[in-house]
Amino acid sequence: MSGTTAHDCPATNCTRRVGRGMLLCRPHWFMVPKTLRDAVWDGWAGGLGAGSPEHRDAILAAVKAVNAKLAEASRG
Repeated sequence: MSGTTAHDCPATNCTRRVGRGMLLCRPHWFMVPKTLRDAVWDGWAGGLGAGSPEHRDAILAAVKAVNAKLAEASRG
């Protein structure tokens, strides 16, 4: 994948590349609570909501949630 069509998964210490239409790699996406995954999709609104405050807030909450789970798991 080229740099214009992919980005690094924002989950802590993840080295996977994901397509530009994806927020996280598949394993980390499914670590996000379903309510937050739904909020990301709802904020996206078929592309019409991309960049809206609701979509940005949902993205940030999803990334925060997965990173909190990863931190908790690393503490044992």
